[in-house]
Amino acid sequence: MKRFLTGLLILSMVFTLAGCSRAEEVLVEERVRAVKVKEISESENPVLLRYIGTVDSKDMVKYGFKSGGKLGRLLVEKGDRVKKGDKLAELDMQDLRFQLSASKSKLDTAKLNIKKAEDVLSYDRDLFNKMDNLYAEGSISKDQYDQVKLKMDTGITIYNQAKAQYEAAKTDYEYKLSLIEDATIYATQDGSIVDTLYKEEELIPQGYPVVIVRSRTQIVNVGIAQKDLKKIGIGTEAIVDIEGERVLGKITNIAEAPDETTRTYNAEITVEEKSFRLGSIAKIGLDIGKERGIWVPISAIMANGEDYVYIAKEDRVFKRIVELGKNYEDTVIVKGLSPGELLVVSGMKNLNDGSKINIEK
Repeated sequence: MKRFLTGLLILSMVFTLAGCSRAEEVLVEERVRAVKVKEISESENPVLLRYIGTVDSKDMVKYGFKSGGKLGRLLVEKGDRVKKGDKLAELDMQDLRFQLSASKSKLDTAKLNIKKAEDVLSYDRDLFNKMDNLYAEGSISKDQYDQVKLKMDTGITIYNQAKAQYEAAKTDYEYKLSLIEDATIYATQDGSIVDTLYKEEELIPQGYPVVIVRSRTQIVNVGIAQKDLKKIGIGTEAIVDIEGERVLGKITNIAEAPDETTRTYNAEITVEEKSFRLGSIAKIGLDIGKERGIWVPISAIMANGEDYVYIAKEDRVFKRIVELGKNYEDTVIVKGLSPGELLVVSGMKNLNDGSKINIEK
């Protein structure tokens, strides 16, 4: 009986040891990771300076009247689009017409007065010329000569006064006429109505804005750091991204002095293809040339205190430290890789240095 039990115990120990051996074999079996790779090659991409800007209108025009008065007609509303030459608003011109009529009467009177003074002066000059000859011949006395000369001199004074009155009346009439002409506001360029500041029948002070119009040409204001000023200039092309919509623009102006608060130099990027809301935030890429090198997808870059990628060799991957440079769209230029190597571009998160892989097409 003892022999039987001993044999049974020995068999049990044998089977247990065999099972443990198989478990260890399963545990040490290496897992194969599926990855996708891309052959590394040199290429050329634009180099962009990245900035954030805001959308603004290139021109914001405030239209007002040269004279005060009551607003007669307002011909536009906020949000309307207008073209150059469109009528925007008119003053009530009743009082202006009364003023113009009164000024015209003064001008007509001044014309008559200067005509009378001119006729009298012409007669007095002819008389003086005759008397001057007679006085030279000794035919008239000096007293008679002096009286004729005094009359001519008085005529000259009266004529000059009449002429001054005429010029003043003419200037006043032309001014009143200009007020009539300026009592209607016309758009000087294409644009959109930003706001109207008065209602019809309201009194408007002289020179106060009545209608505000922004031009259709839009700009993006960007604060450029001093270190980047040498890399850009008037005409530098820009990629403008506003809420995922991309348009092309160009730098059309750069401020000579920096902003006192930010110490950056404001650059205006003109955007003509689209119309965006004023104040919209824009992502800017300023094209400062092209650079040739090894450009890889940003998504292939891993980081853990340092930047690295995985390079596939046969059926394994190996960690490679890289130095990042400039980026363009979803790629970045790197140092530390060579053309012809296989870069892992998918499945990197499950890898370790030396992991065994299966390359998927």
